[in-house]
Amino acid sequence: MGMLSRIIYRSVLVLIGILTVIGIVGLLYLESTLPSVSMLKDMKLQVPLRIYSEDGKLIGEFGEERRTPLSLQKIPKNLINAVLATEDRRFYEHPGVDFRGLIRASVILLTNSSIKQGGSTITMQVARNFFLTRKKTFTRKLCEILLALKIEKDLSKDEILELYLNKIYFGKRAYGIAAAAEVYYGTTVDKLTLDQIAMLAGLPQAPSNINPLHDPEAAFKRRKHVLERMLSYDFITEAEYETAVNTPLPTKYHGLSVEVEAPYVAEMVRQDLFSRYGDTIYTLGYEVTTTIDSQQQLAANLALKRALLEYDQRHGYRKAKIHFKLSRQKTNEEELLNWINELKEIPSYGDLLPGIVMRVEETKISVLLQDGKYIDIPWAGLSWARPQLKNYRLGSVPKKPSDIVTVGDVIYAEQMENQTWKMVQIPEASGAFVALNPDTGSILALVGGFDYNQSSFNRVTQAERQPGSSFKTFVYAAALNEGYTLASVINDSPVVYTDPVTGVTWRPENSTKKFYGPTRLRVSIMRSQNMVIIRLLQAIGIQKFIDFSEKFGFRPEKLPPYLSLALGVAEFTPLEMAAGYCVFANGGNRIKPNLIKTIKDYQGHLIYEAPPPTATPAIDPQLAFLMTSALKDVIQSGIGTGHRAKSLGRKDLAGKTGTTNDWMDAWYSGYNRDVVATAWVGFDEPRTLKEYGAMAALPMWMYFMEAVLKDKPEHSLAPPPGIVSMKIDPATGLLAGDDQTNAIYEFFREDNLPKQTATSTDDTPKNETNENLESLF
Repeated sequence: MGMLSRIIYRSVLVLIGILTVIGIVGLLYLESTLPSVSMLKDMKLQVPLRIYSEDGKLIGEFGEERRTPLSLQKIPKNLINAVLATEDRRFYEHPGVDFRGLIRASVILLTNSSIKQGGSTITMQVARNFFLTRKKTFTRKLCEILLALKIEKDLSKDEILELYLNKIYFGKRAYGIAAAAEVYYGTTVDKLTLDQIAMLAGLPQAPSNINPLHDPEAAFKRRKHVLERMLSYDFITEAEYETAVNTPLPTKYHGLSVEVEAPYVAEMVRQDLFSRYGDTIYTLGYEVTTTIDSQQQLAANLALKRALLEYDQRHGYRKAKIHFKLSRQKTNEEELLNWINELKEIPSYGDLLPGIVMRVEETKISVLLQDGKYIDIPWAGLSWARPQLKNYRLGSVPKKPSDIVTVGDVIYAEQMENQTWKMVQIPEASGAFVALNPDTGSILALVGGFDYNQSSFNRVTQAERQPGSSFKTFVYAAALNEGYTLASVINDSPVVYTDPVTGVTWRPENSTKKFYGPTRLRVSIMRSQNMVIIRLLQAIGIQKFIDFSEKFGFRPEKLPPYLSLALGVAEFTPLEMAAGYCVFANGGNRIKPNLIKTIKDYQGHLIYEAPPPTATPAIDPQLAFLMTSALKDVIQSGIGTGHRAKSLGRKDLAGKTGTTNDWMDAWYSGYNRDVVATAWVGFDEPRTLKEYGAMAALPMWMYFMEAVLKDKPEHSLAPPPGIVSMKIDPATGLLAGDDQTNAIYEFFREDNLPKQTATSTDDTPKNETNENLESLF
């Protein structure tokens, strides 16, 4: 060997040695920079916040990633085999790195002179997904290999596979196999069929490009490839392969499987948890069980929607706000697609769907919906639409469809129970509804508006409005607490008050514009007489009443110290009003409304449990009973403002209407022994409704009560000790004479009985009933 050859030989050896040292140092350095894989044992996957009703039905979900972690034991064997056949056949044989696969990928790399994905085992994918970026570089690949080897030392094969199946991305915000089953098939992993399993197993390679919703052709080829791999490894039979490969692909995206529509409730819970735990609520998989009763929530949803639509239709049709100029020629396919695309930009509200009027005929109209479907709306679904004029006046009754709409109008349509369609319009008025358990304060149902997507403003908890006459109930309670009885007579006659500071004169009057003269308290409650309640507040003393009102949860600073307070000019939310009425319904105890029962982590460990509800004595049981008795007559009496509710055919219902000046707000708060509910109707920007509470709000309450109390026995507040009933003279409220034929029964506290006996008379006040009061309980 010549001198030159020896020099070259030695130089090569030295270079190899140097490169080897550099390589070893480089590997040691890379390994030192790698994260510890021990954390994988305690790895917390990003799992969204989920909110449930008391009976376990999903209300809402918050979080970027849809994921439901599963143990490997809960994942079907066929699904595991499909993943192994496609992603890593030798998973249970190699040490985390499949060197055969790496060599094959390296050969492809050298021949193509570019970095391509290849040779990655499931363990290497776990390393990449948990610790590394997806940027394709030689350094990242080397780190991936080193991490995979470390992972295999710390975790078992089953633990690695479980992490992979719960972490991997399947497209459409679905992370993990359980979420993928929900998104693409609307089911759980244990119910997946072979063709579905094959489709999902093939998605991780390119979840955005080969999913069946994006590219059905590419998805079909990928599924076929997975099935062929399963067949080649004898995971399935030839017959199973043929059946699965010929099954049509899914074409429908399965969104969040909300089982109970209660978005206002979901947002209340989200805000509560955010105040407790911050941003972690979106990733740590908290599961919240609320007090919501799913059946009552459904009833509340339907009641509010129905009441607002009916109110809206009573005040006429406002004409289409959007109009498309359609071609007079027959619409071709391209134009049709354009109209459908235009319609998709217009929001739907629940089952109220926007559509374009395509034809107007003598007895019906033809409407194109967002999904390309044509529907016919018959005259019966149109005839309500008298035009709305200024100041809520109504125009002429329409005689044919062309009096109402024209071709090109965008309208809303709703399918009725009998499958026919009706034209509707989105109500301009807003509404709110809340139902409580009177004993615990648990919120059983809550609807904060007509549609959450239209407005997320929660009118149950955020809208402070004047309750009008529905607040009189608490003034009457204060009067009874001060020694008045339901038989006490107050003069309902004109009064005039002058403000000593401003000199402004106030002349209140009844809504009927009438004055009724001497009136018993029970009757004045039925009629909601303003003069009586003003005189009572004056007699009690405003400050004494303000102090008393705290017993119902009303904050003193919200109560203006004026006599107009008796007419409900203070402002409260529907939730505050419902909580106040609970005191009467439960026999005298103040409750605190509550919504969250338990909070658990995604593994089911209890983090928070609401303490047992505590009831604070507010008023004595006798007072609660007397007020309930009077509020029942608001419904049962023919002169009561809530008499429409008598049609429900129950004698255990009590309540009070409320209407504010110029009909700005309409209320109804009522109850039986098991549920208290408040309904409110009004405009977000206050203006007149042109309707009383009995017309606008009471129907909402009735629809709800009719649904939730159906087939349930009547349940009233039982008379407590210390209550007696006695015959009285209906005109004077005094004890009835022995021979009086028109005497009626009244309830009293046994320590506050009338002392005088009336002079015998047969002049029973008009419209009064002589019914035995015990029959109401």
